[in-house]
Amino acid sequence: MDAVERDAKIAESLAIYMPLLDREEFVLDEIFMHLVLSVAERRQRHSDGFRNPEIQLKTVDTQWFRTNLVANTGFQWIFDRFWVSCDEIYGSHFSKDDLDDIEVREAATILANLVKAPSEETLDAFDPVFNDEEACAAVIDRHPDLLALLKAARDAGDYTPVKNHVAIRRTKVKDSLRDRINELQPRLAALIESGKPFESWTPLADVECDPAIRSHIESLQIPAVDSDNPGILIDCVGRFSDDESLRRRVDGIFKKGAKTFLVNASGTGKTRLTFEGLCRHWGLYFILAPDTNQLGTNDIGPDVHTTIDLTIGYSDVLPNPDSPDFWRTLKKNIEIMDQRLSRPLLSRLLMFHMFSKIIKSLGITEEHKRLWLLFQLQPEVKAADHNYEIDVVSELGIRTSGLTNTEVGDLIAILFSKLRKIHGTDFHLFYVLDEAQVVSEPIPAFQRNGKPYSMLQEIIRAFGAKSRPQELSFVVAGTDIPKDGFANAPFADSIRWSSDTGAFDDEGEHRRYVSRFLTPTYVASPSGQMFLDRMWKWARGRHRTTDAILKALVRDGFSTPHRLLDDYIEIATMYRPTDYSDADEPFRYPNMDAIRTGRLPDITFIDAPLLKSSIQKVLFHYVTTAQDPSVFPVDLTPLVSEGIGCFTDGNMSQITFSEPMFVIAIAQAFFRPPSDYDSYYDSTQDPWLEDSLAVLTHHRPNITSQSLITFFAFYLSRAFESGSLLSEIFSFHEKQVPEWANQTGNLVASTMALYDGSSSLLTRASTLREVESWLDGLDGGRAPFCLTHTSDPDLLFNLKLADGRFIRVILHSVVADEDLGGTALEEVMQRLEDDQLLRDEEEPSAHHATTVTKLLDTSKAEGPFCVLRVAASFPGRAQVDTLASPPESSPIASLSNDLFKQLTAEIPPSELFEQIVKNVTASKLGKRKRPAVESPISKPPPKSARLEDPPKSPVPSLTSRKKKTTTG
Repeated sequence: MDAVERDAKIAESLAIYMPLLDREEFVLDEIFMHLVLSVAERRQRHSDGFRNPEIQLKTVDTQWFRTNLVANTGFQWIFDRFWVSCDEIYGSHFSKDDLDDIEVREAATILANLVKAPSEETLDAFDPVFNDEEACAAVIDRHPDLLALLKAARDAGDYTPVKNHVAIRRTKVKDSLRDRINELQPRLAALIESGKPFESWTPLADVECDPAIRSHIESLQIPAVDSDNPGILIDCVGRFSDDESLRRRVDGIFKKGAKTFLVNASGTGKTRLTFEGLCRHWGLYFILAPDTNQLGTNDIGPDVHTTIDLTIGYSDVLPNPDSPDFWRTLKKNIEIMDQRLSRPLLSRLLMFHMFSKIIKSLGITEEHKRLWLLFQLQPEVKAADHNYEIDVVSELGIRTSGLTNTEVGDLIAILFSKLRKIHGTDFHLFYVLDEAQVVSEPIPAFQRNGKPYSMLQEIIRAFGAKSRPQELSFVVAGTDIPKDGFANAPFADSIRWSSDTGAFDDEGEHRRYVSRFLTPTYVASPSGQMFLDRMWKWARGRHRTTDAILKALVRDGFSTPHRLLDDYIEIATMYRPTDYSDADEPFRYPNMDAIRTGRLPDITFIDAPLLKSSIQKVLFHYVTTAQDPSVFPVDLTPLVSEGIGCFTDGNMSQITFSEPMFVIAIAQAFFRPPSDYDSYYDSTQDPWLEDSLAVLTHHRPNITSQSLITFFAFYLSRAFESGSLLSEIFSFHEKQVPEWANQTGNLVASTMALYDGSSSLLTRASTLREVESWLDGLDGGRAPFCLTHTSDPDLLFNLKLADGRFIRVILHSVVADEDLGGTALEEVMQRLEDDQLLRDEEEPSAHHATTVTKLLDTSKAEGPFCVLRVAASFPGRAQVDTLASPPESSPIASLSNDLFKQLTAEIPPSELFEQIVKNVTASKLGKRKRPAVESPISKPPPKSARLEDPPKSPVPSLTSRKKKTTTG
């Protein structure tokens, strides 16, 4: 590249950054200004200046810089980026050919001779590379005052001030760090050569464990995070290279040059994905909040803000932006934050440099990336002459506290320079910031231009400023990182948002994963097969749930797998499963030392009405069907933040709430009065709300028409089962009472065959074609009710009358606090007119008319009336007699609130809850064919047994009504 091309590239770079000078984003550090000026002035004097006169003027005019930059401040990032641009153009700082400045060249020669550095192979991490003029020129560029100092020293003949300069001198702190690293190096080398940073976990001596089981657990070689914590999360990490879907997912997250924000609910596998990525890429791992896995060094997090808040000169509240003290105060705050954040970065780079030197001597392989990750996850070595281990990354961070900010910056720059030489020209690092949600809240002490800034933004800024952009990328993982908080960040253009965590939603994959930890004999046994079935049934969906149960199982020595699974579920959800008899396992109290979990999220402390409404929609959905609920839109992301739902796609646009244990935990709170949680373990109290009518009344403020219509399906199944007359279930218009109103009716499947209660009660259609399939009897579920696909859905079902005729019912529901009549009811009834049926403006369909014709088809009916249109409301009643003129084409009716309240009050909430349990543990997202599920019409399962009770045999239904059986 000739001088003209180089100058053109610099001019192009400046043309990009100059328009940004009005963006007051970051505080100016004057050393960067001098750096830019020194570069520009040298090129101006010895290359005939930049070819662009305007850029030339702005670059070399010191007064212009001081007027436009120093007065406004806030532009450190511009200089960082410009310096890197120069660095890219001229190579590693300046090549010898570019050292045209006589003063700098002479100064570099003097410095090289003065320091008399040995060969690079003997230099440690703290020594700049002083063995040639180019390297010395780079040091002078970082410290412009060193040039003047060298000139003065040459004239005076005394180089003592140069030797004492911060860039050159050795200090006690540096010597202490150097000695500690020299002490650690052979221990780290031994760990690398062994290939096992973790010891293998073995059951504790006091755990009763069959010798064969103990031998099996030891053969698994599960990493031991500590003596009591088997590392299930990191077992086989990096060993899934043959998993194409995992490899694709990791490649989509670890993109060079990007800042990828990986956001999803807790336990969905974000951390494991970052581990897999760091097994394939060099990187540094930062855990910003401690979690149950006890992995990594927790030296950055919310406590950072607490510690700097006590630092002299730090202001937790900035002055008014118009105040002359605003930028000075902000600059000081950022300097203090940089000082606090730079030390954890430096400590990791020190260890990484040591690690890199060792593996270079051995020959660098891909496996070394995995070893480096594992060392970061447990950076502990035995203390000299002591029988305990210390976190050396944390220790080195503490030892750097005696360094000045300038010294820390110099050491980081030196380490990067050395790492580039070890790893070659394609050297690249990924910084992984895990559990980042804990630092994503705005902090007033860092706001700019009235815009909020979080500590997370400060971490990314501070880390990014200490490396070349082209050799650094970020992966930021968390549960609740607001997008809008980063819309105005200086690095916004490089941010990518992803929720592509995948899920344990493939039964075969889940069974293989769990089977790995079980003995082959147990896997082949009936009990083992049932255990795999039950693990899939209860724990599918989230990686953390499966891993937590496996961890408890390993801790417990596999003594009673089914009982331990039941114990875990009960502790997490307050529900004791009844789907296994435990006949082959002895009774035992739960091993609380093995089971370490808390209550899963519930809705008790959620105040947002929209969230509660969405949750209730899912619960009522599972009362009637094992079919998966529809996904929620992205505006319900608090479901993810609360750990209740999770994103199902990679673009943070679809949310689901369907994982069994989470649904059950929420349902427990839904059906219990807020004051009665403790009564669960008190047999003298009933922990449930009084009855199902009380459930509706208690949750009325958040119940939507979609939730209500689903509950109506459940109620109607009971109403027809009770043998009530149609005139008791529905209120007909007094001018239009059909002659069959005083008959009984029975639900039939969509094929007009009698419904026998062996399948789901309701099919939820997501498209018009699915409604059509239900009408044609092709839906496969043979559910008697169909909830239409429309945004305000109707409920469709068929009845067989006592005289053998068939009636099709179309029901529309509304939530109304007052009685519904007159004009308001007319609007509801208009929704049931032929031209409005199955119509959704958001999803027009070419075959809409054909499907409506099928819906209103009379070919299977006998008599003049075959379609009944019903308006249903709650808690107010729909009064059809207030309509002046009912339609002549088909009868209309309203749902009788009297019978609704009577029968609903007879249904215990525990019965609804048990039906939710049966349906949610049978449903599955996508990849597994669902088994048939028992209908709510059949007898419900027994109440949950208490923790200390032995298994009970099934008990009769909690209702007094008997199912009416009809043959047709």
